[in-house]
Amino acid sequence: MTLHLVFSSPFNSNALKECLACVAPTDGILFLEDGVYANQHSQDLTSQNELYMLHEDCIARGLEANASFQTINYDDFVALTLKYSKTVSWR
Repeated sequence: MTLHLVFSSPFNSNALKECLACVAPTDGILFLEDGVYANQHSQDLTSQNELYMLHEDCIARGLEANASFQTINYDDFVALTLKYSKTVSWR
């Protein structure tokens, strides 16, 4: 089980596309920094993965996560790093 951290906007980077090519059904994907703009690409995301967005980054960019995503805070982020056996960053 891997937690994938997507930092870049899908409008400016291939990070999300590359992540989705490697993600397994048991993996989670956390969108943070400009990665929260993936909120607008939710149709491209698989429903078999847990999808998370960092609440503070959504607020900073004036976004609200849609129902496909669980909005989390920094404490939840730390808990996720313990839940998943490894993490991979996509920029």
